[in-house]
Amino acid sequence: MPGDSRSSAAFPRSRACTERLPTVRRSRLAATWYGAPVLYRLLAFVGYPAHVLNRQLSGPLARVGLSRVPGALLVGLALAALAITSGNATREAYAARPEAQAATISDVVEGRVGSGFWIAFDGLLVDGPHITTTEVFAGPDSQQVERVYYLFADPAAPEQAVIVRARERIPALEVAGGPVRLDGTITEDPFNMRNLLDEWDPTALHPDVRVIDSRLIAYAFETPFVEPSWVPTILLGALAALALAGALVPQPILRRSAAVAGETGLTPIALAVHGEMATPRGPVRLYGTPAQLEWMTIEEVARTRWRYWGAALGDVRGDVEAAVRSQGSDERLVLHGPIGSVIWPVENAAALQIEAGDAFLGNHRAPALRLRGPGVTATLTFHDARTRDAALAELRGADGPA
Repeated sequence: MPGDSRSSAAFPRSRACTERLPTVRRSRLAATWYGAPVLYRLLAFVGYPAHVLNRQLSGPLARVGLSRVPGALLVGLALAALAITSGNATREAYAARPEAQAATISDVVEGRVGSGFWIAFDGLLVDGPHITTTEVFAGPDSQQVERVYYLFADPAAPEQAVIVRARERIPALEVAGGPVRLDGTITEDPFNMRNLLDEWDPTALHPDVRVIDSRLIAYAFETPFVEPSWVPTILLGALAALALAGALVPQPILRRSAAVAGETGLTPIALAVHGEMATPRGPVRLYGTPAQLEWMTIEEVARTRWRYWGAALGDVRGDVEAAVRSQGSDERLVLHGPIGSVIWPVENAAALQIEAGDAFLGNHRAPALRLRGPGVTATLTFHDARTRDAALAELRGADGPA
C-alpha cells in the first residue's frame, strides 16, 4: 500500500537522524566552548590542574588544620624547591667538568702523576712518527687498528721521555722544531708497550734518553664527561609555574553576562559550590562540592546544623530543639549539601552581591552565579541556564530572618 511504502521509507531517515544526534550535540558543545573568548579558555586550562590538586588535597589538608590553604600552592612551592635544587646540581655538575691538569713529562716518568689523569704538558719531539698496528678490544671481540707513536722529551729535563700515541699523524707536531704544548691521558698499557718497544726501540737510537716502558700518553684523549641535562630542571620549573599560576587563578573563571530572574518554585535546585563558605568551625573551602538550593524550616535548619556540626561542638540536641521552637515554622532558603557538610542559610539576601554569567573550568562551561557577602565567597555552577535563573530568582526573593 502507498501508506506502507511511505512508512518504510521514513525508517532509514529516522535512523540516520538518531545516529547523527550525538555528533550534533558534540558539535554544539564544541561551538559553545570555542565561541568563548580565548582569554577565558586559556585561564580555565591553566587553572584546571591546580583545581584538581586543590580538590584532591582538600581532605588531607583539612585534617591537619590547613583547609584554607590551596593544595596547588603547596605542591607548586615543593616543585619550585625541587627545580631550584635540580638547577643548582646541574650547575655544579658543569662546574666540576674535568680539565687537563698541568704536569711535566718528568712527573709522568717518575710516577708523580698516576694513570688515568688528563694532563697538559710541554714536550720536545725526539723521534717519530712510528706507525704500527695495535690490538683493540671491544668486549669479547678485538681488531687491529693503526696507531701513530711519537717520542717526546721534557724540555726542562731532556733525558726524561715518554711515548705519545695518536690516532693519526700530526703534521703540526712533526714540523714544530721546538717545544710544543700537548694534552692527553696517562694510560697503562704494558702489553702493547712491550710489543712496540720490541719493534721500535727508541733507547737504541737515543741512549741518553730514559723511556718509561709501561705507560704512555694517549694524545688528545680527555677524561670522559657526561653532559648534565637541564630537562629535569625545565620540567620541574614548568610544573611549578603551572601549579603556582593555577593556585593564583580563582576557579572557576566567571565570564559575566546579563541574566534575568527566572521562575520560582523549582527548588530544590542542584548545583556545585566552588569557593569559601562559613561554618560553625570557621570558613571551609569547597572545590565543586555537590549541593542544592532549597527551602527548609527553621527547625530543619537547626537540626541539620546540629547533625553536621553541633555534636562535635558540644551542643545538646534538646537545647537546640527547645531554642528553635520559639522561632515558629518559618522557612529559610538554604544552600545545603551532605557532602562536605554544607549548610548555609541565606539570612541577609540584601547584602549579597550576585553576579551571573558562565563559569569556565578546564574544558567545561556551565551557567553560574557568583556570590559575595557575609559568610560566603563562592561560585555556584548549574546544569543549565534555566536552573541558574531560577536560583537567581530564589536568592533575590529570600527575605532573611523574620
